[in-house]
Amino acid sequence: MIHPNSSEQLVFRQVAFPVSAFDYLKDFQRDIERQTGQRLNNNQVLARILAEHRQSNVDSEEHVSTRSQVRT
Repeated sequence: MIHPNSSEQLVFRQVAFPVSAFDYLKDFQRDIERQTGQRLNNNQVLARILAEHRQSNVDSEEHVSTRSQVRT
């Protein structure tokens, strides 16, 4: 299935989260709504968290790569 707001295909899976992880997801969802007025559903929030995590890893890898180039 293609998401209506994206050309990216969706994957449907039933998953279980520990309560602490689900609480974090809902807190993050409420923070976004409070800051932007934008209401996101659970899958949109999880996709955003994962995208931010991925970007954080990319930024971290670039930082390490830059530091190692400076040393040589």
